[in-house]
Amino acid sequence: MKQVILTVILAFTLQANAQDEIKKELEPICATFDSTYTLEGWKAKSDQFAVLKEKYPENWMPAYYYAYSCVQMSYFETALTLKDMLVDNAEGQMTKIEACPLTDEVHIMKALIANARIGADPENRWQKYGKIFDDNLKAAKGINENNPHIYLLKGISTFYTPKMFGGGAKNAQTYFEKAQAKYDLITYTDVDKPYWWGRGTCRYFFGEVAKELNK
Repeated sequence: MKQVILTVILAFTLQANAQDEIKKELEPICATFDSTYTLEGWKAKSDQFAVLKEKYPENWMPAYYYAYSCVQMSYFETALTLKDMLVDNAEGQMTKIEACPLTDEVHIMKALIANARIGADPENRWQKYGKIFDDNLKAAKGINENNPHIYLLKGISTFYTPKMFGGGAKNAQTYFEKAQAKYDLITYTDVDKPYWWGRGTCRYFFGEVAKELNK
């Protein structure tokens, strides 16, 4: 019995050490998320995440950030085939991301991927992927209503939705304000609690809202 207990303790210790090592390697790559605004910048990060994803194939964190970087790149590409290829790469990580203990973040990633599908071809995809997007944001909110990504993603979706369907800058502003309030409560940048990314995106959309409202 004593041997079993020691074996379990050793296993937990090794797992914790591995987790710390992964976090240490991810932190400098993630630290500049809020100042990365180009395809080249996201491509560089994606390549780094891809290396860590191969190095730590059983861990959800490299897969999560690799998926996030692929989605970001998809917004910069102009060809539908390239957009879809990048979103396919992101979606292909979901099996690993499902292991994230923050289950609201699993739904956030699913919503993010659905939103990227819509962004690639809005006219033909909004009906199918709009429901997936909304369902996952609803699920995330049911788990953790303080997750700022919920309101950021809803704000972005609303911003790009035509006014006649309830969208536009004015309606989106409320969501961005709520997202900002939630981000302001976060004082950490721990990569295993990815509630912090999005501050830069939120600031960007405040600027876009102001432009639209001042026209």
